[in-house]
Amino acid sequence: MSRRFILLTILITVLGLSLISCEKAEVTVLKVGHVGHDHHTALYVAALNGDLFKKDYGLYLEEVRPKQLYRLIDGKKVICELELYKAGGGSKMPTDMAQGIFDVGFGGVAAVAFFVDKGTPMKIISPLHSKGDMLVVGKNVPAKNWDEFVEFLKNRKEPLRVGFKTPKAIALLIFEGALREVGIPYTRDAKNRKAKVLLTNLKSAKHLNPALQNEIIDAYVCNNPFCAIAEDKGIGTCIADLNDLPPGLWKDHPCCMIAAMENVIVEKREELVKFLELIVIATDYINANQRIAIKSASKWIGTSIAVEEKSIPTSGYLTKPNKVWLSGIYTWAHSMEELGHLKGQLKGKNDNEINKSLLDLSLIKEARRNVKARKK
Repeated sequence: MSRRFILLTILITVLGLSLISCEKAEVTVLKVGHVGHDHHTALYVAALNGDLFKKDYGLYLEEVRPKQLYRLIDGKKVICELELYKAGGGSKMPTDMAQGIFDVGFGGVAAVAFFVDKGTPMKIISPLHSKGDMLVVGKNVPAKNWDEFVEFLKNRKEPLRVGFKTPKAIALLIFEGALREVGIPYTRDAKNRKAKVLLTNLKSAKHLNPALQNEIIDAYVCNNPFCAIAEDKGIGTCIADLNDLPPGLWKDHPCCMIAAMENVIVEKREELVKFLELIVIATDYINANQRIAIKSASKWIGTSIAVEEKSIPTSGYLTKPNKVWLSGIYTWAHSMEELGHLKGQLKGKNDNEINKSLLDLSLIKEARRNVKARKK
C-alpha cells in the first residue's frame, strides 16, 4: 500500500469525522426548566408518550436519557435537543432562567411577573394551567366547607395558624382576598392576638404537610398535588377549592404558564414554536382523556395513582390565551399593585400595557395554528 494512499485515507477519515462533528453541532439545544409537580403534566405526557405523538402527529420526543435529554423530531428531521432541568420551586424557576441555566421555564405566573416588573427581559409565551389551589385543614379544624370554616374562625378566641408556601403565591392572594370579603381579620404578626388568622410563611410547598402533621400550623393554602397528598396520607382534608372563594374574582384563575427569555424568543423561535406545538398536542390529549395525565404525572413525579386521581381533576389545562385567562392575568396585576407589590415596569399599567410588557403570545398562536393544520 503506497504512502500516498495511506495519507489520502487518513485525510478522508478526518474530513468525514469533521463533517459528522459539524452536523452534530448544528443541532440546537433548547433547555427547559420545570418544577416537578402535576401542573406541568403536559410536559410529562409529551416525554412519556412519544409513540402516540409519532403515530398521530409525526411530532414527538425521542428519549435519550430519562427525564433529562430528548430529541424533538418532526417527521424524520431532528428539530432540536431538549434538555430538561428541575428547578427548586415556582419562585426559583425565573431566577434560574434569568441566570441562563435554561431558556424556557414552566412555573407560576406570579413569579415571572415579579421578575418582569423588576426589568428582567423575559416573557410569558403560553398559558399552561389554571386553578388547582386548595384550602387544607388539619384534624383540629372541624369545618367541612368554606362557610363552616368562616363560622369556625368567627368563634375562635385565638388566631388560627394558616401556612402558605411563598409571599407572592396566587393561593395566598386569593385566600387573603376571601378573608377580607367575609370580614375575617388576619395578620402575619404572631404578637397580634386580635386577628382570627395568623398567616405563616413555610417558604416551600414541601414543608406544608410536615408542618400540618406536626401541628406547627392548623391549615394551609397551596396548589395540588400537595393537597391531594395530605388527604391520601390522612394528614389533612381539602375543604375548599380556592377557585370558588369570594368575591369571585379568581374563577379559573391562571396558575402555571410557560415563559422564555426575550433573546431566546428571537434566537430560537423556530424550535420554540415546534416545542409549543408538542405542548398543545399534549394538552389536547389531557383534555380528551384525563387518564393519560394521571398515569404520566404519577410515573414522572412518583406520586401514587390515587393522589393524581384526586389532584388532576382540580386543575384546568390549556394553551389557548382566551378572555378568561387574560382577564385573570390583568386581575392579578391590578391586585398586586393595590397591595403595593408592583413597583416597576408593571406599576400603573392598563390591561394593554400589561399585555405588552408581560406577554408574547405570538408563538403559541402560531403553534396552535400549526397543530390545527396537522390534524387536517
